[in-house]
Amino acid sequence: MQINTSFDTKTELLKINAGTTTDTSSGTTTTANSGSDTAEWSTAALSLSQSDSSGLVSPVLKLNAENEILQQHLTSALATKLSEAGISVDQTITLTRDDDGTVTVVGDCADKEAIEKIFADESSLTEAFNTLADNSELARSYTKSQTSSLVRTNGYAAYLDQLSSSSSSSDTSSSDFYYSLLNGDSATYFA
Repeated sequence: MQINTSFDTKTELLKINAGTTTDTSSGTTTTANSGSDTAEWSTAALSLSQSDSSGLVSPVLKLNAENEILQQHLTSALATKLSEAGISVDQTITLTRDDDGTVTVVGDCADKEAIEKIFADESSLTEAFNTLADNSELARSYTKSQTSSLVRTNGYAAYLDQLSSSSSSSDTSSSDFYYSLLNGDSATYFA
């Protein structure tokens, strides 16, 4: 069975259907065939642990990369589990999570109980879905915080002027000084 998943990062809904095309305006889409093994989770964990050990990647980009890997493996595992359970994906299946992290099917679906049982029985699937949603929420939070707290001034002299609250205008440096505050972490650099 070939399935397609589309995770909407704004609404945190995962849509599952047959085929390979969906709207990806606010999320990511992944396609997988059944027959893959859930032991691939160890491969996913290894990929995630080896991604950017230098620490030079933006937290938002890192979360997005983690989500891409998680969604690929979640899609693959779901294809296998849905195929084993004989669940049809001819109609789009939409998943969400409750406040307690339980994955549930949105709306009416013939196999609603069976799909929810798959997530209840396979804690790794539930954990992957919740991590996908948590990472999306955290990335939105980072982006919102970062866009409102990036300060740019002209050069080190202007930076010193700001610190001393001097009203003199100084053009002694041609470089720009940047200060960024992101969830309690700050970064400064010259460009």
